[in-house]
Amino acid sequence: MANIKHANTVFILMYILLLFLMGYLAWPFVTPIIFAGIIAGTFYPLMLKIQQKLKISRKWSAIIVCLIIVIAMILPSIYLVMRLSSEALSLYKFLKENFTEVKIADFLFKSHFFPDVMKELFSLVDLEYNVPTIQKIILGGAKNVSSSLFNLMNQWISNIFMFIIQFLIMLVVIYEMLQKGPKIKRFILDLLPMKDEEEELVLEKINQMNFVTLVGNGTGGLIQGILAGFGFWIAGLESIMLWTTAMVFLAFIPLVGMSIIYVPACIYLLVIGKTGSAIILLIYCSAISVTVENIFKPRFVGNRVQINSVLVFLSIIGALSVFGIPGIFYGPLIVSVFLTFVNLYHQKFTDNPAEAIIPDRDNTA
Repeated sequence: MANIKHANTVFILMYILLLFLMGYLAWPFVTPIIFAGIIAGTFYPLMLKIQQKLKISRKWSAIIVCLIIVIAMILPSIYLVMRLSSEALSLYKFLKENFTEVKIADFLFKSHFFPDVMKELFSLVDLEYNVPTIQKIILGGAKNVSSSLFNLMNQWISNIFMFIIQFLIMLVVIYEMLQKGPKIKRFILDLLPMKDEEEELVLEKINQMNFVTLVGNGTGGLIQGILAGFGFWIAGLESIMLWTTAMVFLAFIPLVGMSIIYVPACIYLLVIGKTGSAIILLIYCSAISVTVENIFKPRFVGNRVQINSVLVFLSIIGALSVFGIPGIFYGPLIVSVFLTFVNLYHQKFTDNPAEAIIPDRDNTA
């Protein structure tokens, strides 16, 4: 009996050690693997439909879906990178031509209300509101921005090779998950010490959140970004492609979303004297954001995942600070799985399952 107990202990320790080593080996590529899971889960129903319609093997249907993913995601990304580079150069030229010393001085020191407000603010930090102080602040900010951009460019150059490798890994993993999805799913679930129905519930919540984040928020972001970009074009702003792309991605963040872009744009229009355009653009973009967030998204995603908007916002901000850009997907996913486990805990270990944390029914992530 003692030998059996000892053998079981050694086996468990070896099992934990091997799991740790496998995780350690996969850690450098955890992001492409996770994104492969998110994309494969989203496109899996499409693969089944293609397989049924064309009456082909799972292998060929998986290859077709991978080609669709490459065409739908990679080719537009290459085009956007090229366009954004051109737009960034155009934006620099535009700012250089329009933000002249005369215009800045007129706004900072000769407008009706702005100088008085700025004098009060500067006095709070024991600074004098004058040209030398402004120049010092601008030069310091420009130095920091230049340094940050230089470091960022170095990181981009050094990460190009790694990006190619990670993309190829992601594509291979997507293909394997599409082709052998049920077997991989069963293998992973068998590793977890949970009941089958609990594992299925957690997996269902993950798939629902992936659909909401990738398809629901992605479609909503495209609608908001494109319509707002059209408004930017009508208002006469430059670098439309740059701002449209930025608003598409920022629309993934609830509550604030693309207002991070269009509010400063409206302030800029106000500064250069286009008051009417600034007010109309603000109302137009706000109406788009409110309509998509409160009407389109709830109807599009239905009741798949219902989590309080503030909680989703905080999870994305926190995940962005920890994981970077992938945090847009990781944050809501972690919160969704956490709330599922909370509900399971209350069902298993408390007398009142109704005490489980239930997200607000009025807010769909």
